[in-house]
Amino acid sequence: MSIAQLEMPAQSAIVSRGLWRDAARRLRRNRAGMVGLVLIALFVFVAIAAPLIAPYGPNVGRIQDKFLPPSPEHLLGTDLQGRDLLSRILFGARSSLYVGLLSVSIGFGVGVTYGALAGFIGGWIDFWAMRFVDIVLAMPGLLLTIAIVVWLGPGLDRIAFAIAVGNMPIFARIVRSSILALKESDFVLAARSMGASSPRILLAHVLPNALTPVIVQATLTLATAIIDAAGLQFLGFGDQDPGIPEWGAMLTDTFRYIQAGATFTALFPGMAIVISVLGFNLLGDGLRESLDPRLKR
Repeated sequence: MSIAQLEMPAQSAIVSRGLWRDAARRLRRNRAGMVGLVLIALFVFVAIAAPLIAPYGPNVGRIQDKFLPPSPEHLLGTDLQGRDLLSRILFGARSSLYVGLLSVSIGFGVGVTYGALAGFIGGWIDFWAMRFVDIVLAMPGLLLTIAIVVWLGPGLDRIAFAIAVGNMPIFARIVRSSILALKESDFVLAARSMGASSPRILLAHVLPNALTPVIVQATLTLATAIIDAAGLQFLGFGDQDPGIPEWGAMLTDTFRYIQAGATFTALFPGMAIVISVLGFNLLGDGLRESLDPRLKR
């Protein structure tokens, strides 16, 4: 048997299985990333199945049962109006997930389109497009978000839009940097030489290869979006219907009662925010390590 025949199996064993398949394999080996994925899966499950798993309705309660400590009947206790805290936290996951997904979807879609066009076209269009991005990024993010919500009015949709406006420049700059690094690559020049149009080159060749860092950023931005939404709800910019449970609003309602001994009314909603944000951060870090070609084993 020749040496070439002996080397063939070894060579075939190290052949790449594809970017996303290799990334999924490395992510499965990343313990922190898998813990984050489990926490996110739990978060999504709770948001979807809240009506089925909540022991009570989010607005069911008696005033005489206010501030009951955790017990077998009310596992996390009750709030000022005697409503079950566990049930309200489970239903509140829906608001946080809705704002997070909506804000990141808007910011991702608009930011990626804006940055991709600016980087691919180049010239004075790219220059002035990035100057606008610099202006937005120069503004304090929280103040910009509050200003937009004050201008539009309170509500979950408006909070999501305000957070998305702050995230658009971040996505735009990341994808623009990737586009600039890729648009003069050999595979792009080969596509041009074969007569491919500029839109086809951008959509079929350049953009798919530029999305890896943006996907990682989107995962991390989901975590910050949940925090920002909770902060705005804590400040009173959330849904004005008191019957709609929101984690940030729950902190607002209970913060003043901590000194009265009802610490658990603020502790458990805060823990829900921390756990959900931790999940997205861990998954984002895991994706970053899994999708980085320099870390490929």
